[in-house]
Amino acid sequence: MFGLFKKTSWKIDGKALDFFRQVFLQLPADFKFLADGLDKGLYRRFSVNHAMKGHFYSIGFDPSQSDKSMTKGKQFELENIIIKQDGQEYQLNITIHEGLWIGFEIEKNILDFNNFRIDLSSFRKSKSKFAADTKIEKLVSGLICEQLGLTDLGEFDIDGKTYFQIKDLEDGNYIAIDSKGQVFGIIHDPYKIELINKSVRQFVDDVNGGLFDFDKYLNGENGNA
Repeated sequence: MFGLFKKTSWKIDGKALDFFRQVFLQLPADFKFLADGLDKGLYRRFSVNHAMKGHFYSIGFDPSQSDKSMTKGKQFELENIIIKQDGQEYQLNITIHEGLWIGFEIEKNILDFNNFRIDLSSFRKSKSKFAADTKIEKLVSGLICEQLGLTDLGEFDIDGKTYFQIKDLEDGNYIAIDSKGQVFGIIHDPYKIELINKSVRQFVDDVNGGLFDFDKYLNGENGNA
């Protein structure tokens, strides 16, 4: 359980920026928007996605750019991008949702790559793995909030209950919803899971309207501005 709370978030700059730039520039021209977004600072951070099993990472956006960079219905997977280093091969898969790069999967931490090569011989574009008709997708359908991750929804279990992460507060702290659409704070130290709002739709309205402050919440207050 406590592996969930390990801090695993990095800025997309320096070595990370160079890695993704090399990958994106070698992709076919149809995916040039990825390199363009990277160069203009649209993509800010990558973090371990605890909501999904495996070696998945989520992408954090520049909120001032994300809305205007979205393209409704543009969602797919870019699979079998092979990264080769020291005689080893690692498969990189990239997830696009509504025209935004929202996540990727790779077994090795990308910061550990040096002098690597990229092999696109088995590269393919495939259907998005996110099912639009799931119960959780319906709970957040139509909701838009620059400060929350409402498109990359997977699940994780704590104390026998399933939650869906919508905000990484870093340092092992998260905002998540349950299958009823209730919003919870999951805090590392001291460990607690507490109800913040009984409605994710109301919570989104509060965040968008400046009525909920994440910094205040992390400082032990109720978060209501």
